[in-house]
Amino acid sequence: MTEVHYDNKRIERLCTDDHFAKKEIGTEGASHLRRRVAELRGVVVVEDLLMTTGRWEELGGDRSGQWSARLGRNWRLIVEAVKGDVSVTVIEVVDYH
Repeated sequence: MTEVHYDNKRIERLCTDDHFAKKEIGTEGASHLRRRVAELRGVVVVEDLLMTTGRWEELGGDRSGQWSARLGRNWRLIVEAVKGDVSVTVIEVVDYH
């Protein structure tokens, strides 16, 4: 099981308070966010995310070490894996468009 941390209080609230998430990113985005965070907790190593339904992908360039999952048409969940540890930090929920 992976330990999930949050970059800041707003991100933590977005990932743990369903009412707040619905208000911020809509009902569909909030539903997908709940599932993606559950996927994070359920894997043993971050690379296992590739086997889940979240369309996870490892990012490159200046986002090397980060992973992205789709939360809907535009929204993405961005996490950073901690090397040598079974934990990730949720760093942002972003509208790519």
